[in-house]
Amino acid sequence: MNRKLSYKPITQEPYCCVPACISMVLDRRKIKHASQEEIGYELGLTVPKKDAHLFRKVRTGKTPISGYGTQVQKKKYSINNYFSRNKINLKEKYFPAERIKNIRKFILENLESGNDMIVCFDNKKLYNVGIGGHVSLIGKIGNGFVILIDPERGVPKRRKVEIRKLVNAMKFHGKKKRGGFWMIHE
Repeated sequence: MNRKLSYKPITQEPYCCVPACISMVLDRRKIKHASQEEIGYELGLTVPKKDAHLFRKVRTGKTPISGYGTQVQKKKYSINNYFSRNKINLKEKYFPAERIKNIRKFILENLESGNDMIVCFDNKKLYNVGIGGHVSLIGKIGNGFVILIDPERGVPKRRKVEIRKLVNAMKFHGKKKRGGFWMIHE
């Protein structure tokens, strides 16, 4: 079985993989939204001081627990707070991979229901490059694999990944850093 959702891939601004994925979700649903940078700021975007010049408005400081980028694990910067503050009629629900008995069935049912599935994982564990966390959207599922819509610069926008490897990278990133599935629904 081969289910998919159609996203127009975009490339993330620095440290903005989460805002890029949120933008693609809102674009698919034809919901007007702010820029990646503005979305990022509302989601607690924090960058190293040396990169502050890349943004008009940004937080700097020591490396947060989840790494530089958004801080959606904190309630005040949550995706649900962003949706609520901006009168967007969507909800986000977090599912750690450890709590899902049948991952393939979980993904398939959500895609069939029209839910957007953002996945949060350790980039080095999945792709053997980079450090820390990263997010992508699940665009399609097949037998034993998913196609991720990846906003990262300089990589293919559609990346075929074994479900088993993705789940391992989510678990490695950990619940504390929100490794797992972020399901967006109405």
